[in-house]
Amino acid sequence: MLKTKSVQKSLVIILGLGLAAFTTAQPTLASVLTYQGDTTNLPLWRRVAPGNPPTLISGEKDGNLGMSVPYSEFDFTVDQSGSYTISGVSEAMLPKTPWDIFLALYQDSFNPNQQLTNVLIANTTTNADTVTFSQQLTAGQEYFLVTTGRQVSDFGVFTNTISGLGRIVAVPESDSIPAMLVAVGVGFLLFKERKLLKNSIAFRHGSIKKHS
Repeated sequence: MLKTKSVQKSLVIILGLGLAAFTTAQPTLASVLTYQGDTTNLPLWRRVAPGNPPTLISGEKDGNLGMSVPYSEFDFTVDQSGSYTISGVSEAMLPKTPWDIFLALYQDSFNPNQQLTNVLIANTTTNADTVTFSQQLTAGQEYFLVTTGRQVSDFGVFTNTISGLGRIVAVPESDSIPAMLVAVGVGFLLFKERKLLKNSIAFRHGSIKKHS
């Protein structure tokens, strides 16, 4: 089971492996993992300030209490070291407009009461619904993507996407996630049989035949 303290409402959607770029000689595979969640009524934390890496907790610079906002935590690993792109999109909940989403990435562990420990990068958006950054990730390390809001009024439904050359695996493995899984082929896909089994993603025979 996922850690239910912060992601119990999450709907995880894995969009499979898509081809980001290819040549006639050697196609290159890109892995894309997309999941959805909702920070409404989740636990609060006094978030970090934006930074690469962050060096302050919200409010420290101005000497105030900062922003205590609900957060959602998603644990994952990658099986290949390299640069990965992480993005988050907030969704409008009428009568509200899209809220200002805030993402923070941690390595090895995440403690909401030790906000600056193990934090790698934090970024947000103002007056928009999307935040994106790239980060070098190491194969086998455990990462924690924290989704929260820029201000106390910023919370709600969001969709996050992690993409890169290596396979992106939710912790625990995706086949134990209590949510609906959807696998969709994007572009021209090349799969090894063992990778299909390892990913626990089922493709219909006709779809595999079409892309073989």
